[in-house]
Amino acid sequence: MTRTLLPAILLLAVACNNSSGDAHKDSVAVTDEDTVFIERPVEPVATLDSVHIDSTLLPGRWVQPAEGVDTLMIGFHIRKDGKASSIHLESLKYQSWRLLQDTLLLHGLAGYSRADTVFLQTDTLLIRELSDTALRVHPVNAADGHVETFKRQASTPSRKKK
Repeated sequence: MTRTLLPAILLLAVACNNSSGDAHKDSVAVTDEDTVFIERPVEPVATLDSVHIDSTLLPGRWVQPAEGVDTLMIGFHIRKDGKASSIHLESLKYQSWRLLQDTLLLHGLAGYSRADTVFLQTDTLLIRELSDTALRVHPVNAADGHVETFKRQASTPSRKKK
């Protein structure tokens, strides 16, 4: 009975919280063997102030200081093959990325160990500026005008085995 009741409660809670009809995450709740679709993905909309993005500049390690801990750098690693990974983000594990015009989509798993629940999540970032050293983005869930700046992290040379 709990296997049927839990998904129904989750769907009801989402419907009550999302009265405007606009979803800002692409999420799926996974509990034991049940999967419940919670929200629909936000489709990026081309805006008048869209920026032309040179996609060859995106691959690399992009970091920013963690809020309240200036010595800890957090962010993501974008690879040329479409794969991505998180940098020092314990509850969010990026797996892949995609670029649609001026919108960076980071796909991953967000999990909370105490609840043993994992969510498929897509972070949608509108790129405002991209250079070989800086990436400025506006997360679609953020307040209007909020921009986050990531710096390209120099790659560490790999050690040669003797």
